[in-house]
Amino acid sequence: MRERLRFMLIYFSFWTIYFLAARIIFLSYHIEDSKNLTLETVFGIFWHGFKMDLSMAGYLCIFPFLWVTFSNFINKSLFQNTIFSYTFILTMIITLIIVVDLEVYNIWSFRLDATPLAYLKTPKEAWASVKSSPVIPLLISFILLLIVASYIVYRIIANKIYDWKYIKNFPFLIYGLLMVAVLIIPIRGGFGIAPMNHSSVYFSKNNFANISALNSPWNFFSSLLHNSSNKVNPYTYLPKDDLDKTVENLYKSELPKKYVLNNPKPNVLIIIWESFTKKAVDQNHNNVEITPYFNKLKNEGIYFSNLYAMGDRTDKAITSILSGYPTQPTESIIKLPTKSASLPVLSRTFSENGFSTQFYYGGDTDFANIKSYLFSSNYEKIVDMNDFPDELVTSKWGVHDEFIFDKFLEDHKGSSQKPFFATLLTLSSHEPFETPRETKITGQNTVDLYLNSLNYSDESFGKFIEKAKTTDWWKNTLIIVVGDHGHKLPETGKRLDNFKIPMLWTGGAVKNNFVYEAISSQIDIPSSLLGQLKINAADFVWSKDLFKTNVKPWAFFVFNNGFGYVKPNKEILFDNVGKQLMLHSELEKTSDLMEGKALQQKSYQDFLNR
Repeated sequence: MRERLRFMLIYFSFWTIYFLAARIIFLSYHIEDSKNLTLETVFGIFWHGFKMDLSMAGYLCIFPFLWVTFSNFINKSLFQNTIFSYTFILTMIITLIIVVDLEVYNIWSFRLDATPLAYLKTPKEAWASVKSSPVIPLLISFILLLIVASYIVYRIIANKIYDWKYIKNFPFLIYGLLMVAVLIIPIRGGFGIAPMNHSSVYFSKNNFANISALNSPWNFFSSLLHNSSNKVNPYTYLPKDDLDKTVENLYKSELPKKYVLNNPKPNVLIIIWESFTKKAVDQNHNNVEITPYFNKLKNEGIYFSNLYAMGDRTDKAITSILSGYPTQPTESIIKLPTKSASLPVLSRTFSENGFSTQFYYGGDTDFANIKSYLFSSNYEKIVDMNDFPDELVTSKWGVHDEFIFDKFLEDHKGSSQKPFFATLLTLSSHEPFETPRETKITGQNTVDLYLNSLNYSDESFGKFIEKAKTTDWWKNTLIIVVGDHGHKLPETGKRLDNFKIPMLWTGGAVKNNFVYEAISSQIDIPSSLLGQLKINAADFVWSKDLFKTNVKPWAFFVFNNGFGYVKPNKEILFDNVGKQLMLHSELEKTSDLMEGKALQQKSYQDFLNR
């Protein structure tokens, strides 16, 4: 009996110590963030995170404890093989989660959850996304950790259970079941009313400290269990009357509006530029201008200098731009066809108003379930990588930008009886930042590669515009080029900058050249565009017409379980998990924070109701 109880304690301690080591590895891997923490904060990370480590260890010990409890009644060989195999497989899975989590934070600034699993449906694109990550060092780390952990497991399992006496001992059943029942205490996080959750380990105003306290396997498996099937809004901050009044007030504006086009029914082309950050505009890197063509063209149209993306992924950007729909913090509506089909879409509106509609993308439209959204959006023609010869599919994602631009030009030779509404999504400036031409921005680190890919996309875009100016349709065409989302590079130390993107309205149909300096959002594109064409935009309820008089300047965006809200001289980053501000804590009790909370609550409730 005694050796079995001792084994249970050792087994539980193994997982607890393993998670402690994982936290040390996480802080070491992100040393640039860790070195800014005080000793008191570091102690807080381990102290508060220990509760979640105990919780995860408790979950992992349920089966072994039950197996040990009934070990006297199980074949000795079966018992030993089962518990060793269970532990080894679990160690492999947990180690994989811990290692992948290290780089996930580098890429997306949040701990590993279920989000990356959605991209495994298209493994080629998923591999392209992570190729710029240090895959080999991470793989080596995984193998070394697994070897060390397996050795420890072997020493614990093999040496502790091989010499057990296998005699029927009914009193031990009581002790064993009691030990299983005791696991409820660490699993729940103690004796409190609330069970273990993310907020249980949040303790600091420093967001990196809070997420470092999380147990990565606990966080991952928790996200798998809590998804959109839950109809309860986790972001309930305001009573309904206050909620509706607050959001309604943000959308108040007055007529008349400013008309910036010289034709009420022009062709419209929206170019969605992959990872186009505002930080690259008018900037040089390694003595090379990053986006020279865009910098020149923004003087030939309407340049929106203070625009924010709604999220940080392309699949989220598509519904924000084309449907004017807010992004969800931990989910993406485009991946849920029954919900995305209920959204208003610009292509459908234009089709109903006599326009032909096309969508161009050099990659695979199966990625992130984009195709189902396009099919439900009345796009008459969808062009993707499958429409190109194999010799042009040279990018990990598909066909490079210059070829998708050329395909658009080829398909729009001559004049057409119907005006067109088209969308073109680029891809060359996506990880792993490959380009089919000679490198212009030299260097092999990630910043160099990324900015060089932007330079290539800019060149492809510039050549496209020059060719388009020679066509019959140019003088009657509005071209809107906008980033799908920003990028953490080049780093500025200010997270808000990662969501700022440029937007330009250009083409022969634009009659005014000026800079729109007011704060605005991706989701404002549908109402602003339809307003200029005098088409009813009532279905796009989340979108503001930026050309109306006295439209209120604000932008709302989300990141993994948090939101940002920007107004003139007000910048808010709020963590939905810890229910606290990540930036400018003096705004805690202001109406500005209440407005951001209202947008988060109401937009997510709208998502649940669809």
